[in-house]
Amino acid sequence: MRRLLTDAADYLSGLVAGFARGWSRFFFLPADPTPLGLIRIAVGLLAFWSLFVIGLDLDAYLGSKGWTNATDAYRSLPPFAWSIWFYVPDAMLRLVWLAALGVFGLMTVGLFSRTASVLAWIVIVSTVRRSPVAVFGFDQILSTLALYVAATGASGQAVSLDRFLKRWREARSRAAVVRPQGARVVSPVEPGKPRPTVSANLGLRLIQLHLAFIYGMAGLAKLQGPSWWTGMALWGTMTAGEFVSLDFTRLAAWPVVLNAMTHGSLALEISYPVLVWFRATRPLVVLGAVLLHLGIAVVSPGLTEFGLGMIAANLAFVSGTWLRSLATGRVEEQPAIRVLFDGACPRCRASMALVTAADPDHVVEPIDLTAVDVSTIHPSLRREECMKSMHVVSQSGKVAAGYDAVLKIASWLPLFRLPALLGGLPGVVNLGRIVYNRIAASRPRDVVCTDEVCGLTPPSTSTSSTSSRNTPTAAGRARDHAQPR
Repeated sequence: MRRLLTDAADYLSGLVAGFARGWSRFFFLPADPTPLGLIRIAVGLLAFWSLFVIGLDLDAYLGSKGWTNATDAYRSLPPFAWSIWFYVPDAMLRLVWLAALGVFGLMTVGLFSRTASVLAWIVIVSTVRRSPVAVFGFDQILSTLALYVAATGASGQAVSLDRFLKRWREARSRAAVVRPQGARVVSPVEPGKPRPTVSANLGLRLIQLHLAFIYGMAGLAKLQGPSWWTGMALWGTMTAGEFVSLDFTRLAAWPVVLNAMTHGSLALEISYPVLVWFRATRPLVVLGAVLLHLGIAVVSPGLTEFGLGMIAANLAFVSGTWLRSLATGRVEEQPAIRVLFDGACPRCRASMALVTAADPDHVVEPIDLTAVDVSTIHPSLRREECMKSMHVVSQSGKVAAGYDAVLKIASWLPLFRLPALLGGLPGVVNLGRIVYNRIAASRPRDVVCTDEVCGLTPPSTSTSSTSSRNTPTAAGRARDHAQPR
């Protein structure tokens, strides 16, 4: 009897300890915040779009005498419910609407992301409660995602201007330190790859659990409908003329296809809460969910926003490393480009600080050409030419210089890809090359520029420059830069 009791106690003790360890690993193990940052962007864009559409007829949606009377809407809410729109007079609606759009804009770009995320959730929930006649599944999933993004405060840890500006300040501070000997440091202390955090993991787990509940409950609810058992449920949706924009009547001749689509979508929803947790089946389940919502959007365009919201939520199950590799390439392909810059030029160091701050994951390798033999980087490079303009060497060995090098760098950095596209337009390229060459030719340096030091035309001699050239410190620095390394 004693053995039975002690074994039972040991089993229960081990069970509780194992549950505690599993709970801790599931919720409190640091995770990559990249997926959460992308979800924040999607929520911000969708919320901006939704409120913008409401603004096309603002008084009807949110006015005191709109489609839903303010008094009646307030009375229909449960106790202690709230909405900021109840306290906004009609004369101030447009101004507050513009401010709310600004909040969604800040949330999207990740500027003041913690505060903006909380304010965005308040606006979303307030709008849902003020205009219940316009509420559907899209508003519910949007408010849910906004809640988790705001509550965890981790959405700005990746893919945000907050993180970029922090890294830029660090890079500028390090680049400002002039080193008479050796390469200049132009990279921030904070790495390009975001650090895993507990708060990011908590936000992702909450979204994952909510998704599993949504799909599971949706699948079980559909089992109560006879048309889902017969395999003709989707056919009824495809022929609902009020919501369908395309003609799907030809599918009537293919009942097997209709049955497969119906039973396939039902099987996906029922199995989602189970299979999505296994690494081997997760990509198939997430891909199936994406295809499901894209298909719904094709059949019923009015559900496009809802589908986009659900697709964004499914990013919570996608690897942050894989998502980042879509922009940076695989680890073995990095660095994608090597950038040779004039480390003795303050303007050049500041430019490289901007580049390294925007580098998502060691895509760019800055090389101070005053501290290396450029021929070791690429046999075609010459020190005199490199001193005249920035040079970029890609992994394939291709070399670009000047304005073309700037475009090459920008095209590899997600933050600057749009400017790179605009800068590569016909006519803009020619102008950019002219401007770049003029700036490069007149750039300042930490030491007096001579043919021996940097290969540029020496500046005109003046009393002050002659005096500074004769100082021991300046002469020593010039010798340091002139020596081969």
